[in-house]
Amino acid sequence: MRIGVLISISFVYLSALSGAFAGGKVIDRHIDLPSLASSTPYSLYLPEGYCDSGLSYPVLYLLHGYGGTHRDWLKAGQVGQTLDRLISAGRISPILVVMPSASKSWYVNSSKYGKYETALLHDLPKYLEAELYSLKTREGRAVAGLSMGGYGALRFAFRSPESFASVAALSPAIFPNVISKDEFKPVQIKLFAGAFDDPFSVTKYNEKNVFTLVQTASNPPATYLTVGDDDWFGLYDGTFAFYQQLKSQKIAAELRITDGNHDWKLWSKEIEPALIFLDSQLSAATKIPSSKGITTRREQSSFCSPG
Repeated sequence: MRIGVLISISFVYLSALSGAFAGGKVIDRHIDLPSLASSTPYSLYLPEGYCDSGLSYPVLYLLHGYGGTHRDWLKAGQVGQTLDRLISAGRISPILVVMPSASKSWYVNSSKYGKYETALLHDLPKYLEAELYSLKTREGRAVAGLSMGGYGALRFAFRSPESFASVAALSPAIFPNVISKDEFKPVQIKLFAGAFDDPFSVTKYNEKNVFTLVQTASNPPATYLTVGDDDWFGLYDGTFAFYQQLKSQKIAAELRITDGNHDWKLWSKEIEPALIFLDSQLSAATKIPSSKGITTRREQSSFCSPG
């Protein structure tokens, strides 16, 4: 399979054209990853001045929820505007944000959807960061997501703690390990959508579960959890249980239970404090290394090419 970024760009949002973003730019592309049979759509937020600043930036991998796409955070969550506002106000440092599509995969490797964990946790950063002006260090990388994406973000963070300085999960669809599938409501088994085998496998679910991964995580990232007090899936139970697990292991964590349900009204608001938390754990954008006072030249990023 050909590896790399496809030449064609679906579309580019520019503040000068649409007025949607005060400073940043959002690009939609597809990328071929060796672990998946088809190309993966993704959106990329570039802060103002990205191409000409001479800086290397931290990167946030921002994951969508069940049945969503790479555009959800931009369209429903208005995250581009939030990023522009926070960066402009100096509340967070300029940051790159990668938003990939993951179908209903639950961000795990499965026979039904393919190797999404491998593709998005390992392949995507490898190939994208080779093209980006990014820090390429643990302190320069964070991951976050909502609902199914909250589960995915926590899985990635505790599966590969050497890769991320911080993680944020908004209304994460997480549940303690189970003995029987009967501990889940039938609707939840349906929403797992075959990601943990069909019929649902308790063994596979527990093996992949964040409640299992956290028990053996070495040097885990700082963790931010938030959930609505009226979440109609009752995800405050699993969120609080995970927070208690983190605290029992003396892992740095913060929990926010806020007024709201399991919807974009909540997430579009709560992403702001989540971004501020993530930023507090990340290295700021920095000048690329120089030698004898002369700034090292670097190849032009493909994201800065005309057209």
